[in-house]
Amino acid sequence: MGERLQLSLERIKAIPDEVDQNSSYGIFFASLSKFFCGNKREMPSLLQECMEFCDKYLFPKEALEKDELGDILSVLLYTSLGLVYEQEERAICRVLELFIELYLQFKNSSAPDRKCLKDILYAHFYDYTGEFLEEWKDYIQGVSCKESDIPGRHNLLFPLFFLGSPASSYFSEEYEDAHRNDIALILGNRLLSHIEREWRRLDSKKHCLFGNHSPVSEGLGESEKERETGEVTWKSSPHALSFHEHQKKILKIFLKEL
Repeated sequence: MGERLQLSLERIKAIPDEVDQNSSYGIFFASLSKFFCGNKREMPSLLQECMEFCDKYLFPKEALEKDELGDILSVLLYTSLGLVYEQEERAICRVLELFIELYLQFKNSSAPDRKCLKDILYAHFYDYTGEFLEEWKDYIQGVSCKESDIPGRHNLLFPLFFLGSPASSYFSEEYEDAHRNDIALILGNRLLSHIEREWRRLDSKKHCLFGNHSPVSEGLGESEKERETGEVTWKSSPHALSFHEHQKKILKIFLKEL
Protein backbone atom coordinates (compact mmCIF):
# COMPACT_ATOMS: atom_id res chain seq x y z
CA MET A 1 0.00 0.00 0.00
CA GLY A 2 1.41 3.36 -1.02
CA GLU A 3 1.68 6.33 1.32
CA ARG A 4 -1.03 8.27 -0.51
CA LEU A 5 -3.56 5.48 0.02
CA GLN A 6 -2.47 4.82 3.59
CA LEU A 7 -2.89 8.46 4.60
CA SER A 8 -6.36 8.62 3.06
CA LEU A 9 -7.54 5.47 4.83
CA GLU A 10 -6.14 6.64 8.16
CA ARG A 11 -8.08 9.90 7.84
CA ILE A 12 -11.27 8.10 6.85
CA LYS A 13 -11.03 5.67 9.78
CA ALA A 14 -11.39 8.60 12.17
CA ILE A 15 -14.67 9.83 10.68
CA PRO A 16 -17.15 7.64 12.65
CA ASP A 17 -15.81 9.10 15.91
CA GLU A 18 -16.16 12.66 14.61
CA VAL A 19 -19.75 12.64 13.38
CA ASP A 20 -23.13 12.55 15.06
CA GLN A 21 -24.40 9.15 13.99
CA ASN A 22 -27.93 10.12 14.95
CA SER A 23 -28.00 12.62 12.07
CA SER A 24 -28.52 11.74 8.40
CA TYR A 25 -25.18 13.30 7.42
CA GLY A 26 -23.40 11.49 10.23
CA ILE A 27 -24.89 8.15 9.20
CA PHE A 28 -23.93 8.84 5.59
CA PHE A 29 -20.26 9.59 6.23
CA ALA A 30 -19.82 6.92 8.91
CA SER A 31 -21.34 4.27 6.63
CA LEU A 32 -19.07 5.15 3.73
CA SER A 33 -16.09 5.22 6.08
CA LYS A 34 -16.84 1.64 7.11
CA PHE A 35 -17.26 0.66 3.47
CA PHE A 36 -13.90 2.16 2.47
CA CYS A 37 -11.99 0.65 5.37
CA GLY A 38 -13.58 -2.80 5.35
CA ASN A 39 -12.02 -6.08 4.33
CA LYS A 40 -12.23 -6.57 0.56
CA ARG A 41 -13.32 -10.18 1.07
CA GLU A 42 -16.45 -8.80 2.77
CA MET A 43 -17.15 -6.27 0.02
CA PRO A 44 -20.61 -7.57 -1.03
CA SER A 45 -21.97 -7.40 2.52
CA LEU A 46 -20.27 -4.04 3.19
CA LEU A 47 -21.76 -2.65 0.00
CA GLN A 48 -25.25 -3.85 0.86
CA GLU A 49 -25.03 -2.47 4.40
CA CYS A 50 -23.81 0.91 3.18
CA MET A 51 -26.62 1.21 0.64
CA GLU A 52 -29.20 0.32 3.29
CA PHE A 53 -27.92 2.95 5.73
CA CYS A 54 -27.63 5.57 2.96
CA ASP A 55 -30.93 4.73 1.26
CA LYS A 56 -32.06 8.37 1.50
CA TYR A 57 -29.32 9.28 -0.98
CA LEU A 58 -29.52 6.39 -3.45
CA PHE A 59 -31.40 8.30 -6.15
CA PRO A 60 -30.30 11.88 -6.93
CA LYS A 61 -33.66 13.37 -7.88
CA GLU A 62 -35.43 12.10 -4.77
CA ALA A 63 -32.43 12.95 -2.59
CA LEU A 64 -32.60 16.58 -3.75
CA GLU A 65 -36.32 16.71 -3.00
CA LYS A 66 -35.61 15.66 0.60
CA ASP A 67 -32.43 17.68 1.19
CA GLU A 68 -31.04 20.73 -0.62
CA LEU A 69 -27.63 19.01 -0.69
CA GLY A 70 -29.08 15.57 -1.36
CA ASP A 71 -28.18 15.39 -5.03
CA ILE A 72 -24.52 16.13 -4.25
CA LEU A 73 -24.41 13.43 -1.58
CA SER A 74 -26.19 11.01 -3.92
CA VAL A 75 -23.53 11.58 -6.57
CA LEU A 76 -20.78 11.22 -3.95
CA LEU A 77 -22.33 7.94 -2.78
CA TYR A 78 -22.51 6.59 -6.32
CA THR A 79 -18.93 7.64 -7.07
CA SER A 80 -17.71 6.13 -3.80
CA LEU A 81 -19.47 2.79 -4.25
CA GLY A 82 -17.86 2.55 -7.68
CA LEU A 83 -14.70 1.60 -5.83
CA VAL A 84 -15.80 -2.03 -6.23
CA TYR A 85 -14.72 -1.76 -9.89
CA GLU A 86 -11.34 -0.14 -9.32
CA GLN A 87 -8.10 -2.12 -9.35
CA GLU A 88 -5.47 0.59 -9.64
CA GLU A 89 -4.31 2.31 -6.46
CA ARG A 90 -4.26 5.75 -8.05
CA ALA A 91 -7.93 5.37 -9.03
CA ILE A 92 -8.84 4.32 -5.49
CA CYS A 93 -6.93 7.29 -4.07
CA ARG A 94 -8.80 9.73 -6.30
CA VAL A 95 -12.14 8.56 -4.93
CA LEU A 96 -10.99 8.59 -1.30
CA GLU A 97 -9.52 12.07 -1.59
CA LEU A 98 -12.72 13.44 -3.12
CA PHE A 99 -14.71 11.87 -0.29
CA ILE A 100 -12.42 13.41 2.35
CA GLU A 101 -12.51 16.86 0.77
CA LEU A 102 -16.30 16.91 0.67
CA TYR A 103 -16.58 15.41 4.15
CA LEU A 104 -14.44 18.20 5.60
CA GLN A 105 -16.94 20.77 4.33
CA PHE A 106 -19.65 19.07 6.40
CA LYS A 107 -17.35 18.65 9.40
CA ASN A 108 -16.50 22.35 9.44
CA SER A 109 -20.03 23.63 8.95
CA SER A 110 -23.51 22.54 9.95
CA ALA A 111 -24.75 23.95 6.64
CA PRO A 112 -22.06 23.62 3.93
CA ASP A 113 -22.29 26.00 1.00
CA ARG A 114 -23.79 24.28 -2.04
CA LYS A 115 -21.63 26.23 -4.49
CA CYS A 116 -18.48 25.27 -2.60
CA LEU A 117 -19.41 21.58 -2.74
CA LYS A 118 -20.10 21.79 -6.46
CA ASP A 119 -16.79 23.60 -7.00
CA ILE A 120 -14.97 20.72 -5.28
CA LEU A 121 -16.70 18.21 -7.55
CA TYR A 122 -15.93 20.33 -10.60
CA ALA A 123 -12.24 20.72 -9.73
CA HIS A 124 -11.87 16.99 -9.14
CA PHE A 125 -13.30 15.90 -12.47
CA TYR A 126 -11.63 18.76 -14.35
CA ASP A 127 -8.19 18.02 -12.91
CA TYR A 128 -8.35 14.27 -13.54
CA THR A 129 -9.99 14.31 -16.99
CA GLY A 130 -6.72 13.31 -18.66
CA GLU A 131 -6.25 10.33 -16.36
CA PHE A 132 -9.82 9.15 -16.91
CA LEU A 133 -9.43 9.27 -20.69
CA GLU A 134 -6.08 7.47 -20.52
CA GLU A 135 -7.65 4.64 -18.52
CA TRP A 136 -10.64 4.35 -20.84
CA LYS A 137 -8.35 4.42 -23.87
CA ASP A 138 -6.38 1.49 -22.44
CA TYR A 139 -9.61 -0.43 -21.93
CA ILE A 140 -10.99 0.27 -25.42
CA GLN A 141 -7.69 -0.54 -27.11
CA GLY A 142 -7.54 -3.92 -25.44
CA VAL A 143 -5.14 -3.47 -22.55
CA SER A 144 -8.09 -4.64 -20.47
CA CYS A 145 -10.68 -6.59 -22.42
CA LYS A 146 -13.36 -7.73 -19.97
CA GLU A 147 -16.44 -5.58 -19.39
CA SER A 148 -15.99 -6.10 -15.66
CA ASP A 149 -12.57 -4.44 -15.97
CA ILE A 150 -13.88 -1.08 -17.23
CA PRO A 151 -12.39 1.51 -14.86
CA GLY A 152 -14.33 4.54 -13.70
CA ARG A 153 -17.78 3.08 -14.28
CA HIS A 154 -19.20 5.37 -11.60
CA ASN A 155 -17.43 8.43 -12.97
CA LEU A 156 -19.54 11.49 -13.87
CA LEU A 157 -17.87 11.60 -17.30
CA PHE A 158 -18.40 7.90 -18.07
CA PRO A 159 -21.80 8.26 -19.83
CA LEU A 160 -20.26 10.70 -22.33
CA PHE A 161 -18.07 7.93 -23.71
CA PHE A 162 -19.94 4.66 -23.18
CA LEU A 163 -23.36 3.73 -24.50
CA GLY A 164 -25.78 2.57 -21.84
CA SER A 165 -24.92 1.12 -18.46
CA PRO A 166 -22.93 -2.13 -18.60
CA ALA A 167 -24.56 -4.96 -16.66
CA SER A 168 -23.40 -5.00 -13.07
CA SER A 169 -23.05 -7.82 -10.58
CA TYR A 170 -23.19 -5.27 -7.76
CA PHE A 171 -25.93 -2.78 -8.64
CA SER A 172 -29.40 -2.88 -10.16
CA GLU A 173 -30.10 -1.46 -13.60
CA GLU A 174 -32.45 1.04 -11.95
CA TYR A 175 -29.65 2.36 -9.75
CA GLU A 176 -27.15 2.61 -12.60
CA ASP A 177 -29.62 4.38 -14.89
CA ALA A 178 -30.52 6.86 -12.15
CA HIS A 179 -26.97 8.21 -12.27
CA ARG A 180 -26.51 8.58 -16.03
CA ASN A 181 -27.08 12.34 -15.79
CA ASP A 182 -24.92 13.08 -12.74
CA ILE A 183 -22.69 15.31 -14.84
CA ALA A 184 -25.58 17.81 -14.91
CA LEU A 185 -24.34 18.96 -11.49
CA ILE A 186 -21.17 20.50 -12.93
CA LEU A 187 -21.64 20.65 -16.70
CA GLY A 188 -20.68 23.84 -18.52
CA ASN A 189 -18.78 25.16 -21.53
CA ARG A 190 -15.42 25.24 -19.76
CA LEU A 191 -15.59 21.59 -18.69
CA LEU A 192 -16.60 20.36 -22.14
CA SER A 193 -13.84 22.41 -23.79
CA HIS A 194 -11.34 20.90 -21.39
CA ILE A 195 -12.56 17.36 -22.09
CA GLU A 196 -12.20 17.99 -25.82
CA ARG A 197 -8.65 19.34 -25.41
CA GLU A 198 -7.65 16.30 -23.38
CA TRP A 199 -9.20 14.03 -25.99
CA ARG A 200 -7.20 15.75 -28.76
CA ARG A 201 -4.05 15.64 -26.67
CA LEU A 202 -4.26 11.87 -26.32
CA ASP A 203 -4.86 11.23 -29.99
CA SER A 204 -5.27 13.78 -32.76
CA LYS A 205 -6.95 11.32 -35.13
CA LYS A 206 -10.71 11.80 -34.94
CA HIS A 207 -12.49 9.14 -32.86
CA CYS A 208 -9.35 6.97 -32.86
CA LEU A 209 -9.41 6.53 -29.10
CA PHE A 210 -12.78 4.82 -29.18
CA GLY A 211 -12.96 3.22 -32.61
CA ASN A 212 -14.67 4.32 -35.81
CA HIS A 213 -17.72 5.97 -34.27
CA SER A 214 -18.33 8.54 -31.60
CA PRO A 215 -19.22 6.96 -28.25
CA VAL A 216 -20.25 10.43 -27.13
CA SER A 217 -23.00 10.44 -29.72
CA GLU A 218 -24.22 7.02 -28.64
CA GLY A 219 -23.89 7.82 -24.96
CA LEU A 220 -26.21 10.79 -25.35
CA GLY A 221 -28.77 8.79 -27.32
CA GLU A 222 -28.39 10.62 -30.62
CA SER A 223 -29.65 8.79 -33.71
CA GLU A 224 -28.73 9.59 -37.32
CA LYS A 225 -32.08 11.34 -37.76
CA GLU A 226 -31.48 13.42 -34.65
CA ARG A 227 -28.01 14.34 -35.89
CA GLU A 228 -29.49 15.55 -39.19
CA THR A 229 -32.29 17.56 -37.61
CA GLY A 230 -30.25 18.85 -34.71
CA GLU A 231 -32.78 17.48 -32.24
CA VAL A 232 -31.44 15.32 -29.42
CA THR A 233 -33.68 13.14 -27.27
CA TRP A 234 -32.51 13.05 -23.67
CA LYS A 235 -33.41 9.66 -22.28
CA SER A 236 -33.13 9.27 -18.55
CA SER A 237 -34.43 7.50 -15.50
CA PRO A 238 -37.25 9.17 -13.55
CA HIS A 239 -34.79 9.14 -10.63
CA ALA A 240 -32.06 11.02 -12.51
CA LEU A 241 -31.03 14.65 -12.49
CA SER A 242 -32.20 16.77 -15.42
CA PHE A 243 -30.17 18.75 -17.94
CA HIS A 244 -31.33 22.31 -18.46
CA GLU A 245 -31.70 23.66 -21.99
CA HIS A 246 -28.28 25.32 -22.15
CA GLN A 247 -26.60 22.09 -21.10
CA LYS A 248 -28.44 20.19 -23.82
CA LYS A 249 -27.33 22.77 -26.36
CA ILE A 250 -23.64 22.66 -25.47
CA LEU A 251 -23.64 18.86 -25.28
CA LYS A 252 -25.07 18.71 -28.79
CA ILE A 253 -22.30 21.01 -30.04
CA PHE A 254 -19.71 18.97 -28.15
CA LEU A 255 -20.68 15.63 -29.66
CA LYS A 256 -20.78 17.06 -33.19
CA GLU A 257 -17.26 18.45 -32.86
CA LEU A 258 -15.71 15.19 -31.66
